[in-house]
Amino acid sequence: MQSWWRAAIVGGVLLAILSAVVVPGLMSSQRASNERAASTTLKTLSSAEADFRANDRDANGVNDFWTGDVSGLYSLKVKDRELRLLERAVAEADSCPIHGLCWPYRPKQGYFFAAMEADDSENGVSYFQNTGGNRPMGDVHNLERFAFCAFAESRGRGTYSFIMNQNNTVYRSRRGGHVTRWPDDPKLMKIWAG
Repeated sequence: MQSWWRAAIVGGVLLAILSAVVVPGLMSSQRASNERAASTTLKTLSSAEADFRANDRDANGVNDFWTGDVSGLYSLKVKDRELRLLERAVAEADSCPIHGLCWPYRPKQGYFFAAMEADDSENGVSYFQNTGGNRPMGDVHNLERFAFCAFAESRGRGTYSFIMNQNNTVYRSRRGGHVTRWPDDPKLMKIWAG
């Protein structure tokens, strides 16, 4: 009977040691995977914006970017059909949608996405503008620029926040959080790494 107890104690100690080493490693690996997916998703958003502008996907007669939200690149209806320029999971992870596709919003691999409001590198120019056209839609376009943010639902799901604008460079920061304004150049250099 004593040898059984010894084996159980040794087994318990080994299990505790393995848990202390393996579990954090697995969590770190999952966070890194979530962060890669968020960064890649921002590139997908950039491609969707390029397609939207080049092909006048909203049929307003103006080659402009969609800046109203993230989900509109999926759900905006033109001729009774949704655009679907990105996957639905990304649209559902929009933290500030004009017309939400679900409630509560669902993070995509631990990350939420949002369209930014203004560009502080250009004296606070708003991304939300009315570019006119033959289909009035309000302040949801911009002729020259756009920007998006990806931020983790919790520290356990991702350490970094990511931002990207029309220049198609993804920046990351541990201090980012939910970013609503593109930073001016000094802040970009100080806080964000490209």
